[in-house]
Amino acid sequence: MTDKVFKVRMSERCFRFKPDALPSHAPAKPGVYEFVTFDAAGAPKVLYVGLAQSVFQSLSDHLTNKAKPTSQDLFGAAKDVYFDYVADADIESIDDLKDIAGFLIDKHKPQFNSGPKPSSGKYGAVTVQELD
Repeated sequence: MTDKVFKVRMSERCFRFKPDALPSHAPAKPGVYEFVTFDAAGAPKVLYVGLAQSVFQSLSDHLTNKAKPTSQDLFGAAKDVYFDYVADADIESIDDLKDIAGFLIDKHKPQFNSGPKPSSGKYGAVTVQELD
């Protein structure tokens, strides 16, 4: 198995996790997304990394408590919750998104991710480089 380095570009900023932000900021395409909060110094803390067939639909499902973590879970952990997503990545197939999500879960150790991390099983080791 070979190792793989993915180059990804995250969304231009984090968006507040609220109903009116989803239609204009969440893409209706497969992807990897994060729920994020910020500490008093402005440092980000990733609460959850998700993998979706539609980022928009998955965020909507969290907001309406149809998916875990629910909005109640997220807002119970942090007063202000934001989302961002992988806007662009040099993937060969949609299956590679599993490896990107798995890497981000390993990197950030989000409190709401549990169980086996996603993986395509195609690579020995995965690294993600975030581009500006």
